[in-house]
Amino acid sequence: MTAAGQPASALPIVQLVKQGWAAFARAPWPFIGFTLVGGLLNLLTQSIQEHASSAIEANTGLPILWILIFLGGLALNVIASLWMNLGLFRGAWKAVGGAAPKFADFLRWDSRAMTRLFWMAFLLLGINLLVILVAGLAGALLSLIRVELMALPLVAGVLVLIYVAITQMFHLPLVVARGEKPLAAFQAGRHGIDPQFWRLLGFAILMVLITLGGLLLFGVGILVAAPVVVCSLVAAYQHLFDKEDRTGFLQEG
Repeated sequence: MTAAGQPASALPIVQLVKQGWAAFARAPWPFIGFTLVGGLLNLLTQSIQEHASSAIEANTGLPILWILIFLGGLALNVIASLWMNLGLFRGAWKAVGGAAPKFADFLRWDSRAMTRLFWMAFLLLGINLLVILVAGLAGALLSLIRVELMALPLVAGVLVLIYVAITQMFHLPLVVARGEKPLAAFQAGRHGIDPQFWRLLGFAILMVLITLGGLLLFGVGILVAAPVVVCSLVAAYQHLFDKEDRTGFLQEG
């Protein structure tokens, strides 16, 4: 739905990707630099978790110490991921609007927006785990009747997970730019995407292909691919929903 409450026109997939590239081209080096910084922070925090996990398995030193280090690395990884996603989103929103974001725009800390994004991610994680659990239990029960029947709930579970992933691809702008609470954002995502689900599925597949293409270019291509994907997602969100910053996340301070 658009801001006026009218159904959005058909999603122009090619035009949105071009718009995403044009937005990235307005400030390529800040986008690349911030993606590099955020990626390195994520790798660093993941390495802390892996090192602590290995030490726990090997029973090296004090187990409680390594458990605390693992939990600390996990917390830092979550914070770094939230900060990186929010920074890229802020820069993409400004670039799609015609401005050239500065590096400081990406770096700015916004605890309120990060908190809203965290709870939305927590909700989606819970929903995905519930789907997996239900599908697994149903598959196990059906296997008692006939082994071949086990595949039915598993396939259904995969389809549900795909549906959730597509309908919630705009969860970040919904909670950050519109300030929706998690459940309201979940419903808004479904209502906004359901009418054009198959076009959004094609759009999502294209975003995945762009990301994979970036990874295949010796890994460094992701420094370009990731910002282009985020800018394209922002352009698609603004086409389907609105262009209004209702929470002031673009404002300084």
